[in-house]
Amino acid sequence: MAGSEGQAAEGASIEDIAEQLRRIKVGDIVIQTVTGLISLGSLRLSGDQRDLAQARLAIDTLRALEPVIREQVSAELAGELQTAITSLQLGYAEATSAKPEPEASTSTAAEPESGEQAPADASSGE
Repeated sequence: MAGSEGQAAEGASIEDIAEQLRRIKVGDIVIQTVTGLISLGSLRLSGDQRDLAQARLAIDTLRALEPVIREQVSAELAGELQTAITSLQLGYAEATSAKPEPEASTSTAAEPESGEQAPADASSGE
């Protein structure tokens, strides 16, 4: 009997989940997704969680969803979404403009090598 009760409880659980899914609106899931993308995009722009590729993916996805969402939400919420996207884009631009600093030290290291090669070429010409 215990096995039958477990199966019945499990079956009811699946039915409950199916009923919950029937009640969920796609728009609600989209809004939750957008909220998550904004949060993750912001998190990936700085600190220990910095990952500019992930931030860029969040921004591009939000930009793609924005026209669809704009039709489904209030003007106020659409404006907030646009503000969040703009803020992420500015943060991304700042993060990428700060990134070339290590590359500048790489190009500085290349200059002495080319300077060292010049005397070697001059001595081989003698």
